[in-house]
Amino acid sequence: MKPWGDTPTPFDLTREIACPLIGFFGAEDGNPSPDDVKKIDAELTKHGKPHEFHTYEGAGHAFLNFTNAERYREKQGADAWTKMLAFLDRHLTRRS
Repeated sequence: MKPWGDTPTPFDLTREIACPLIGFFGAEDGNPSPDDVKKIDAELTKHGKPHEFHTYEGAGHAFLNFTNAERYREKQGADAWTKMLAFLDRHLTRRS
């Protein structure tokens, strides 16, 4: 939601996204916060951008980082990986 230097914020560039998106968020995350996730979801929807977001209770920022025992959440991470692999399978073309 904040600019990186003198450029528009990533949020302001939402209309330019040209691929499907998937997001995994911890309900206890502060960056992005659950309210920010709702704003991003609404903006993607407004611009007709295909996306799916998943929010996990009991998880904060970087809950998929298995190298950080304090942040890692095994159950939520396993569910996220399953959803990610299914998403990639739906959206990536396989070449023989």
